[in-house]
Amino acid sequence: NLAVVKIPEPRLAFLGQLYNSKKVTEATVDYVDVGGLTGSTEKGQELGESFLNHIRPVDALVHVVRNFQHPMHGQADPLGDISRVETELILADLLVVEKRLERIGAERQRGKKENPEEVRLLQECQEILEASRPLRSQPEIMDISLLRGFSFLSGKPLLILVNQPEENVPPLPQEIIDGTLAPYLEIVGQLEMELAQLAPDEANEFMVELGLETLARDQVIQASSQLLGLISFFTTNEQEARAWTIKQGSPALKAAGVVHSDMERGFIRAEVIQYNDLEGAGSYAAAQKQGLVRLEGKEYIVQDGDVIFFRFKV
Repeated sequence: NLAVVKIPEPRLAFLGQLYNSKKVTEATVDYVDVGGLTGSTEKGQELGESFLNHIRPVDALVHVVRNFQHPMHGQADPLGDISRVETELILADLLVVEKRLERIGAERQRGKKENPEEVRLLQECQEILEASRPLRSQPEIMDISLLRGFSFLSGKPLLILVNQPEENVPPLPQEIIDGTLAPYLEIVGQLEMELAQLAPDEANEFMVELGLETLARDQVIQASSQLLGLISFFTTNEQEARAWTIKQGSPALKAAGVVHSDMERGFIRAEVIQYNDLEGAGSYAAAQKQGLVRLEGKEYIVQDGDVIFFRFKV
């Protein structure tokens, strides 16, 4: 199941009003629901091959664990569930590493020249995995381009969602609280489902009564963006005010390509102003008079909240 979810972005409202934009468009993130544990008690088989194949293309993982008693599934064991899934991911990666090293060895026997750097990196991964540690524990390894094609599962960023009951909330395992496994969020799934079924006004009123400032859904979306290392920048005109996401540390040239390939190909410069500066000035013209608009080249590192006007020619 695929859900395309809009990333909440309150700054778009001002930008749309400023330019009388015909439409306002939020950035989106795709969530794929692929199920969970198969019920098998054998290591390496609890997730199933189909599950593993489905999650290889994704950029990050969100693991929802139950922390309440269920009439069919019994007592909650959130830490056990987390540990079992982690073990499955580690074993799946170890199998990939071992197969690749075996293939390299076989090719070496046939006289084919190997890449010593690939062998070294794979052996380093093997050592980590054999110690029952996920590859995400060594993020510097996962950033090496030579390994990206393997789509290692335990190397993907992981967010844990702890589904709590509405009442008699049990304490979280200390290992989760300490953050030794992965960042986590607590949600009350039943309450979230009930709120989603209400009209917006009724839902807002109910949230006020409960003392809730935001929906757990929005918190999950924001946490997912942070997990992926994403920031938001904006483009705006009379036609559309739009939010875009890009990896933190990306240059203006890449941001131009996110908007349109022609902008990247014919990039000349970028006119940049921070959202807070634009809002404070009240208009783009006023911001220019105050010297708040900057001309930046293709190497400029885009910052969260940048409002960018790309100049290009193709």
